[in-house]
Amino acid sequence: MSPWPILNHVESSVAVTPNIGVIIAIWSPVVLVYFMDAQIWFAIFSTFFGGIYGAFSHLGEIRTLEMFRSRFQSIPAAFYRHLVPLTNQYHRKTHPVEAKERKNIATFSQVWNEFIHSMLMEDLISTWDRDLLQMPSSSSDVSVVQWPLFLLAGKIPIAIDMAKNFRGKDDAGLFTKIASDVYMHNAVIECYETLGDIIGNLLEDEADKSIVRDILYEVDISIQRQRFLTSLQMSGLPLLSYKLEKLLEILLRDTEDADYLREWIRNVLLDLMEIIVLDVKVYGNEITERATSFRRALEQGFSKIDIALIGQKIWREKIKRLYFILTCRESVINIPPNLEAQRRITFFANSLFMNMPDAPKVRDMLSFRSVIVEIKLEIYHCFPTGNKDWKGQFPF
Repeated sequence: MSPWPILNHVESSVAVTPNIGVIIAIWSPVVLVYFMDAQIWFAIFSTFFGGIYGAFSHLGEIRTLEMFRSRFQSIPAAFYRHLVPLTNQYHRKTHPVEAKERKNIATFSQVWNEFIHSMLMEDLISTWDRDLLQMPSSSSDVSVVQWPLFLLAGKIPIAIDMAKNFRGKDDAGLFTKIASDVYMHNAVIECYETLGDIIGNLLEDEADKSIVRDILYEVDISIQRQRFLTSLQMSGLPLLSYKLEKLLEILLRDTEDADYLREWIRNVLLDLMEIIVLDVKVYGNEITERATSFRRALEQGFSKIDIALIGQKIWREKIKRLYFILTCRESVINIPPNLEAQRRITFFANSLFMNMPDAPKVRDMLSFRSVIVEIKLEIYHCFPTGNKDWKGQFPF
């Protein structure tokens, strides 16, 4: 009997009833490798596509506090562009650039201060951090933008050292170096104008005020005529800054003896006048010859000082701000130190630079109402700036 039919029967039986386990064992590694390759290529594709899409969508432009500090100048414009409704497009186009910038910053400062205040209420930042982060209300007394203190920290001491060590008589070189840092430029102008405003309002006698006006006038004229470095000795600026710090320290002191405080302020003012005329030399001889009351000021002048001005809140805030700008020697980098507060600040700033639709008008927004069950719990907040506890109700 031939064996070939038996072999044919075996081959046909194998073909009809294949071994599923063998097939799975052979092809499963191939399928797994295929999915692994697909996952790798998908990860590569998503990385490149996500990076390009994120770059065009302005995602993650502000990731650290240092990037936040460098971009803070453009945040008010971004806030006004994305979150303020376009009520009058024609009015926006015809608005002066400087006035528009002031308006943008005034609008942004209100929201920014509330944002900082909310973190203070949640104990994410301290009152010291709050004072450094908040923006002051826009004042017409200062011609530049008053940025938060954490941006201006250390700028005045650096500017004084820069002017003291500057080699050359070209005003443009010194002013260009200072103007290269926007915050330093604004800090210098704010200090100069605020100091003149504070000293001018402290003095009640017109003869004393005329001396201060003459000195400020000579400084302004020397800047306009580009002879600032030839009219003033930069070596006297550190001593002048030291005396100004002493004056501000006296103004911030709480004392009930008005006569003692008035005499103290008078002595420091006389020292300031002597330093300006003799050491800084703002045309000291010409001022002495032109203002006959100057000799009287050295003997009996600057005696009429408005002490009540120091107790006013608005002036006290100006003095505190000016004192910090003058005395802070180091840059405040890690403000706020709380990581959650840093995350919220960077997220808030980064969201303003993302692509988003224009803000609609308030009357066009859909209204909604939410009902929250709350338990009123009385708590007491004690702030170091006040003498009384603040009692409120906190909803949970």
